[in-house]
Amino acid sequence: MRPMVKIWYVSSQRLCNFHCTYCVSVKDYAKSNTYDWKRPRDRSDFESIVRWIAAQPFDVGVRLATLGEPFTSNDFMTQAAWLTRQPSVRFVEVLTNGSLLKRRLPRLAADADLSKLSLWITHHHTEITVDRLIDNARFAQEKYGCFTVVNALLFPDNAEQIAVLRAAAQAAGLRFNLDLGYDPGTATGDHHQATQMAPILQTDAGIQQAIALGADPDVLKVNLLALNDVQGQPCSAGHDYLYIGIDGEVYPCSRYYVLKQDRLGNALAPDFRLPLREVPWNNCKAGNGCCNKEDFLNLKLAGRHQRPTVPSLGWTRN
Repeated sequence: MRPMVKIWYVSSQRLCNFHCTYCVSVKDYAKSNTYDWKRPRDRSDFESIVRWIAAQPFDVGVRLATLGEPFTSNDFMTQAAWLTRQPSVRFVEVLTNGSLLKRRLPRLAADADLSKLSLWITHHHTEITVDRLIDNARFAQEKYGCFTVVNALLFPDNAEQIAVLRAAAQAAGLRFNLDLGYDPGTATGDHHQATQMAPILQTDAGIQQAIALGADPDVLKVNLLALNDVQGQPCSAGHDYLYIGIDGEVYPCSRYYVLKQDRLGNALAPDFRLPLREVPWNNCKAGNGCCNKEDFLNLKLAGRHQRPTVPSLGWTRN
């Protein structure tokens, strides 16, 4: 089997059917409740980058993200479906709110290899009930064989809803994951300390509460280190993992993208050839503020939590 490179691509698809007050899709990355693409060229750029990903001379596992809700967009899901059929693509992971799965997956079935579709389904308790979300997630997993994870974001005011969701997911035979919820004012801004970014950590028992509700304690430790003091930590980003922003800019990780550090090129450039690093490990230069799980799971410190055969950039359990 050929080596695999993990790719996290955040596309510029923006349409969303939810109105979450804590959404981190803000400012230049703002979602929309009215339109799919902000500029006329955004859709064609997205299609070009999807083609570029599939044309790489190695196998890829892709987390294909949006600024909104992917299943609201026929354009987006058509390209995701095409990507699942490409021989070099091992999986396509889509981040979704889970509300449209029963309506959209049957339409995709004719055009996609749904066995390669991975669904990271985050619950937004103000927008959808637990029962409906679990029913939709079970439908995706049992009817179409999608690798399905039910995800929750912990804030100071939603512990009760998370406990109910976790119990329901376990009863339904679904994978459950808990991550820290970030303040949308700091997630992509200039504040980098864990207590500034994750409101739950401003409470004395925040870490213990996260663990009690299902967060992996070892992964949480890596998360906190990456937020507070990641400089000098060996990381494989740029070797077997890369990040692509909404503008096609390619960097070893999303933190380097923000810092404009060690740019690799642009996936929209006709002559671009990806210069992946041959050496597996490179010491991080970011200092702090590595907030995304897609990034910090590439730290050597997180090595035993990586699951190279699992079709997900976020799932760390067997």
